[in-house]
Amino acid sequence: MATFVLVHGACGGGWCWEKVVPLLQAHGHKACAPDLPGLGDDHTPPANVTLADNVEKLSRLLDKMEEPVVLVGHSLGGITISQLAEARRRKIRALVYLCALLPANGQTGRDLTSQETDTMFRLSRQVSPDGLTYTFARDKVPSLFYADVSPEDRYRAMERLRPQPLAISTTPVTLTAERFGSVPRWYIECTHDNAIRINLQRAMVKASPCKLLTMECGHSPFFSHPEELAEHLEAIAAATPARPDAA
Repeated sequence: MATFVLVHGACGGGWCWEKVVPLLQAHGHKACAPDLPGLGDDHTPPANVTLADNVEKLSRLLDKMEEPVVLVGHSLGGITISQLAEARRRKIRALVYLCALLPANGQTGRDLTSQETDTMFRLSRQVSPDGLTYTFARDKVPSLFYADVSPEDRYRAMERLRPQPLAISTTPVTLTAERFGSVPRWYIECTHDNAIRINLQRAMVKASPCKLLTMECGHSPFFSHPEELAEHLEAIAAATPARPDAA
């Protein structure tokens, strides 16, 4: 059995994993899906949130865990889990990037998304007047994030989106081979993703190699294909035994 910590992406919350957590728990695993600062039910003012705040909150969570975790990051959550692995490598059994941003040392999330200037993701992003948060044009959100999601799940998700702290996308990560590089990495690519398109996903994996799994789905497999996603996560845990140096 394994412990999973599931990290959401931009504007989201732990709620996005609401179909996956029960599936993992039903098979005897432990699973939790925390809200990052300023998002979900966390009421930190989003304009004040930094990448260090994300790492600090999740570090406190990992420090309470009895065993190293399978740490999963979706979309922009890939930035946070990368920096967290640098800070708490011994608490992490495996890193899993779910159609997520996969940075190299010194890169920002914006560096990665700017590689494709004409994407719906970039064209629909709306930065707040103070320049500290952003949202997405509401009429673009269904096709951007939830193209293959049921109307009911799509509506419920859109109603829970909140402004995203911009600093998470603009802060360079600091990653070393000794720390971040020592943690086993997996990437679950989503071939029909309209937010982080498949060419960018594959370019990031080429630049920072991971073991690769493929899902034929859009940007939100936790809603569109939760059973398949849970099966992949269980397979990753089974293929990644707890490391002897993780104590």
